[in-house]
Amino acid sequence: MRMWMVPPETMCRQHLLGEHVELHMFVGTIKKGRGIDGFLEQRILEPFAIEQRHEALVAEMTRRGYNHKSPLYSPALPLKLKQVTVDAKASLTKLLRRCPECSALHSKIEKQ
Repeated sequence: MRMWMVPPETMCRQHLLGEHVELHMFVGTIKKGRGIDGFLEQRILEPFAIEQRHEALVAEMTRRGYNHKSPLYSPALPLKLKQVTVDAKASLTKLLRRCPECSALHSKIEKQ
């Protein structure tokens, strides 16, 4: 599970929908009181940005004509939770190396 934190319009269908599902999984994990320290240490989760990121992904899904039917009911986050940010630049580099479709979308957007 991870939050890519890259512009949603640069993500292929699989990565866009995958991150969306993973946000719901993160919320479930937090609600159950399970630890997320490993995700925070790896800097692949921004707990205080989950709701905003969900909205950004949903906006892109809607723009593409996908049918979104899963509102995010985010829990109150524990006060002791560390404020962590994902390195979006490193994330984008990794995503573009991994996925030819995301790379093609990114190149198309860069040319505009």
